[in-house]
Amino acid sequence: MKQFITTLTTAAVLAATTVQAQMPYKLTVQNQAYTPLTGATVINTTAWTDSTSYVVPLGFNFKIGTKTISKLNLLEMSGIATDTTGTVSAFNIIGTAIVDRGIVSGTSKSPIRYTVSGSAGSRIFKLELLNAGFSDELDGHSTLNDSVNIQVWLYEGTDVVEMRYGSSKISYLSEYFGLGGPLVGYTNNLKVEDQSFDKIYLLKGSPAAPTLDSATLSSGSFPSLTGFPVSGTVYRFALKSTGIAAFAEAENIKVFPTVCTDKVNVTNKGTKEMAYQLLSLSGSVLAKGTIQNGTNAIDVSMAPAGMYVLTLLDGDAAASYKLIKQ
Repeated sequence: MKQFITTLTTAAVLAATTVQAQMPYKLTVQNQAYTPLTGATVINTTAWTDSTSYVVPLGFNFKIGTKTISKLNLLEMSGIATDTTGTVSAFNIIGTAIVDRGIVSGTSKSPIRYTVSGSAGSRIFKLELLNAGFSDELDGHSTLNDSVNIQVWLYEGTDVVEMRYGSSKISYLSEYFGLGGPLVGYTNNLKVEDQSFDKIYLLKGSPAAPTLDSATLSSGSFPSLTGFPVSGTVYRFALKSTGIAAFAEAENIKVFPTVCTDKVNVTNKGTKEMAYQLLSLSGSVLAKGTIQNGTNAIDVSMAPAGMYVLTLLDGDAAASYKLIKQ
């Protein structure tokens, strides 16, 4: 993935075409307290570098894109993929080179660990990069004071991928993320050997309420976040063919008006009850509840004027809608 990041950075200066396309996953942004893993299996025995890769058993079958795996590949510490060679499906989790903060001494200070919880059929694989440092800080400043904590959760049965961000210290944002901010998202048909790909789908804009955009290898610029996600930020990716995402795309869910003053209506033509959250751009939950069959009114009168995100969830997947409160 470090080579992949370099490929993206180089390609950004070669052409000037941005591509809009459909992402195979539906994005939901949530805010949940970050909890470090306990009782986890540590997979690194020594300090790791930004070129290290690990293969971790999931304990169940899981689909990323169109590829089914039973082992997860952590490629060069900045992304997960279906394999280490050939054409793979992959997720970027940070978009910059990270290292073990004990790399100078050789004794690890940044354990990589995982757990598997739940019953067969609905298990959750959780991978954590704890207290990881930045290669660019070491190379440019000879220090490793900055750090990030990140978890990746994979849900058996629904093939949902979640990226969960914990506390971080980032002193040199522009040095770590030369394209403007972290590169987080999904890559289709990434060829590991030459780092080429069909399309990349990346989060764009505010880390609290990003949108999804896409690009090809020849694009003149690549979408990116404008800052690093605050602790508790969760990016949830659900395949569009499952759950509420497909239901919403079939126009069985309508949210109106999206520019509102005191209330927002949600029409649910299905019989399944859904949960909702109204989120501020900082990630705070202003309201939450359930959506029944029929038309439901959500009170937003308490919210100050500004932009918000309404998220609908059914446990399998989710759909998000931007709202402007006047």
